[in-house]
Amino acid sequence: MLIQKEKERVDVLKELELTKRHVEELKSKLQKEEAKVDSVFDHEENVKLVTHHLNVVKPLREDFSFYPSSNPGLVLLELKQAKSILTKTIHDLADSRASVELLNKKLANERIELQKTYEKLTMNCWKISSLEEELNQTKLRLHVAKCSEIKYAIDNPSDITREIQRQISETEHFMKIGEASKSEILRTISEIEQTKMLIRTIGMQLDAAIKIKEASKAAEAVALADINALLDQDNEEIILSFEEYASLLRKTRAAKEQSEKRVIDAMLELEEANLSKMYISKREEMARKEVIRNKKALNEAVQRVEAANIGKVAVEEALRKYRPEGHRRRPSINKSTMFKNPSHYRRGSRSLELNGMNLENEESNPVSVGQIVKSELLVAQESQVGMPKERNSVSLVKKPKQNGEGKSSTKREKPFGFGRVTHFLSEILNNKPAQKKYPTFNIGLDRL
Repeated sequence: MLIQKEKERVDVLKELELTKRHVEELKSKLQKEEAKVDSVFDHEENVKLVTHHLNVVKPLREDFSFYPSSNPGLVLLELKQAKSILTKTIHDLADSRASVELLNKKLANERIELQKTYEKLTMNCWKISSLEEELNQTKLRLHVAKCSEIKYAIDNPSDITREIQRQISETEHFMKIGEASKSEILRTISEIEQTKMLIRTIGMQLDAAIKIKEASKAAEAVALADINALLDQDNEEIILSFEEYASLLRKTRAAKEQSEKRVIDAMLELEEANLSKMYISKREEMARKEVIRNKKALNEAVQRVEAANIGKVAVEEALRKYRPEGHRRRPSINKSTMFKNPSHYRRGSRSLELNGMNLENEESNPVSVGQIVKSELLVAQESQVGMPKERNSVSLVKKPKQNGEGKSSTKREKPFGFGRVTHFLSEILNNKPAQKKYPTFNIGLDRL
């Protein structure tokens, strides 16, 4: 999981570098546009000289008369209006350049922060490796301690069953926690992908804003070229008809309105890009915190599950190790109180799950406790001491009848749970070869 997260962070860094390159290209384009604006200013000075010359011009013929629309004062007014439009566009470009510089600074800061987080992740990986070694040592210590505790608790079977049930419940709880943390990690990954898509859309919006600006500048340049073409004619006098003058006015006004609209749209696009950039940075910080928190929860859950598995393995080893002692203690099991079934045991399906095996006890062929104990005693005597097979032993089921205690058949058919557990464990462990590493086991005791 850590490697995947690091790859995702590297992808985010690459995308941020691409956005930075786009911003640098924008800066270069803005510098070129500034150079164009300077050339426009030089051209305006030339236009002023031409207008001064037009004011000084006199008619060559006496019968020549100007149209009312060819007044040089009106041309000067139009030129002044064009100059004011150019100044406004220059100010707007300066503002957009400042906003782009701010974006560059923010991107640089974000890149530095991401680099710091990457360094922290590498340090955390080294720390995790060292912590894993320490955890292995502590696991060994816990294993030894639990084995010692099991040696003391093996005399009381009820404590073992309670401990097993507690370990099972803890493992189930920790597995649920692990699944929840995995779902949280998947959710954070989806959020990171959404932020990547937002970054791409912002880049597209920036490109569109740049194209709109270029189009507005091109329209302004066309309008200025028309004015300059009218002013730079070879004739010393400018003679315009009323229709030509009206069409020129309409074109200039339309170009002015179009340029203003495009500049406003470009500014709105830049503002939206800034807002979306801030939102993306916030979402990225939240996702980073969520990933760290989920990582901690996963590590804790894994540690607890491993501890529970070690406890189960210790219980299995203790049961296998202390099986002969159980056989030696069997002759003293003639007390009827040890075989009384507790009242809270229910008559459900009696099953025992051990190492993935399902050992079911069929109710159609019940086996008495006395028969189980007798068979185990005979096997132990033959293998260890070599005593004769026949022995004066009384079945624990028949003993209440001899003492005059008439028990019902249903009470006699109830087997002793822990005796069954030890019997099945002894059979499985005798048939199974010794293994170095025991798998984890889940014991579901419906009825003991």
